[in-house]
Amino acid sequence: MTRVRPVVGLPTLTWLRAFEAAARSASFSAAAVELSLTSGAISYQIRALERHLGFALFERLPRGVRLTPMGVAYLPPVRKAFEELADSTVGLFGSKDRAQITVHAPVSLAALWLAPRLPSFMAENPSVDVRLASVIWDNAAPDEATDLEIRYGAGHWHGYRSERLMNQGIIAVCSPALLRETLAAADRTALVTRRLIHIMGHEDQWLKVCQGLGLADVRPNHGPIVDTTVAALELAASGAGCALTRRIFVDSYLKTGRLTLAFDSEFADENSYFVVTPERPRRIGREVQLFRDWLVAMAARAAD
Repeated sequence: MTRVRPVVGLPTLTWLRAFEAAARSASFSAAAVELSLTSGAISYQIRALERHLGFALFERLPRGVRLTPMGVAYLPPVRKAFEELADSTVGLFGSKDRAQITVHAPVSLAALWLAPRLPSFMAENPSVDVRLASVIWDNAAPDEATDLEIRYGAGHWHGYRSERLMNQGIIAVCSPALLRETLAAADRTALVTRRLIHIMGHEDQWLKVCQGLGLADVRPNHGPIVDTTVAALELAASGAGCALTRRIFVDSYLKTGRLTLAFDSEFADENSYFVVTPERPRRIGREVQLFRDWLVAMAARAAD
């Protein structure tokens, strides 16, 4: 019979749990509320941990606390140990609780690409509820209530970590009737110079298309202005003009014939869609990681 060597020198789980909660919230009081204890109990457990280790882990400030250099160094392995323990427990014994994650995404991406694919994630992860919130403009400051965001841009947002999800070229679409009318006039470029549907916040797309077509010193028309790609596509399908978008948004429109490509080529866009999470010291839950992995897999399929 193999003898199991006892593990010595480890702090108690109670002390470590108090340390992780206080480090994440930068507050003994907040940690006490989270763990259903008193602030005094949290303070006692952390002092016991500090005596056990022989190092101070927190600086006590007039308002709140701050990790010492040793506390900063100790937090990642403690958090990783908790995460691995939680994942192993759920993996072996399952979870009796339902998990919920909050995801923010641009309204067009949420409605036209993400929502139609969500049922597959729900089928694979029936115990995880996804709360999908669509947004028109990104939050300037990190939202503590959001587990994961999808953003469009260059990938640099203060206070956030970002991971490239996918890059999509720009395409121009219009109704088949408008394309026939334009071709009859033998001036296809008029679709983007005189029949453009403008989308607020995406004015640079028109410049990229003009560069791709070799058009210089051309000002766009004063056509309709909308705040979402969804509205622009519906206008275009109704024959109101030409919309600039991405192929992942128009698959259903193209299949039903409501829209057609105004040009055969795509136009390069240096910006991409990114998965972003706040840079706060917060544990990424197993369910959030599951959704992130699924999201990356869906994006990879879209790129094929």
